[in-house]
Amino acid sequence: MPATSAMSLSDPDSACLSFDRVRFGYGPRTIIQDLSLTVQKGEVMAIMGGSGVGKTTLLRLIAGLVQPASGELRVFGQPLLGDQIQDLYAIRRRMGLLFQFGALFTDLSCFENVAFPLREHAKLPESLLQDVVLLKLEAVGLRGAAHLMPSEISGGMARRVALARAIALDPELILYDEPFAGLDPISLGVTARLIRRLNDALGAASVIVTHDVEETFEIADRVAVLAPSEEGARLVALGTPQELLDSSDPYVRQFLEGREEGPVQFHYPADSLARGFLGGQRR
Repeated sequence: MPATSAMSLSDPDSACLSFDRVRFGYGPRTIIQDLSLTVQKGEVMAIMGGSGVGKTTLLRLIAGLVQPASGELRVFGQPLLGDQIQDLYAIRRRMGLLFQFGALFTDLSCFENVAFPLREHAKLPESLLQDVVLLKLEAVGLRGAAHLMPSEISGGMARRVALARAIALDPELILYDEPFAGLDPISLGVTARLIRRLNDALGAASVIVTHDVEETFEIADRVAVLAPSEEGARLVALGTPQELLDSSDPYVRQFLEGREEGPVQFHYPADSLARGFLGGQRR
């Protein structure tokens, strides 16, 4: 079972990450509406919801790649301000990010992929750097693959190498963008358990953006569910996996059970303009 932090899970002052009524959009289109959420040290938080609801946008906000239109986002207790570049870089060095599908450098060996952030930021002696890289690869079960190129390993192994790279600098906050996408059942289970073990070993906080309900519910302390609305995605449920399984919220039930009927309609609304266009096409 996941080990929930003993701290208050709603206390923004002790949180690794906190959103306070954050809104974000592209131009006039609102993507995230009025989000308040905290993630504590030691906690694995899963962000779930349908495609296009804004889950990956949340990771971009946390990494400082985009800025909220309103509200406040704090990482390690500090406001994340895009105009304070040096502060932003310092915060990012305390984060690890596992990209969707791993995003390994194809022209570097597994060893050099993991070594890359260490060479960029740690300035270690080569002998110590080699020890650290091999320890990280050992942690994901791939010490023996250090000399191989990404093209010589499976997709599941590549994801684990990317995970070793994400934890190379012992981050305090780890962000995962769809870490289970495209994995076979064995690789999926291995990756999920690694995420939990590494989070606990580092004493870090982890935020996982995912659609995979079963494996995520096995390792997450809490799950936040985002639902679409005309005003932007909103938080409709937040709690332990069991609390969500017991939820009667229509969107949560539709999402967890994969129902066709529910708040999210299968058919995209067809207005008069669409009918007119189709009529013109037929003529």
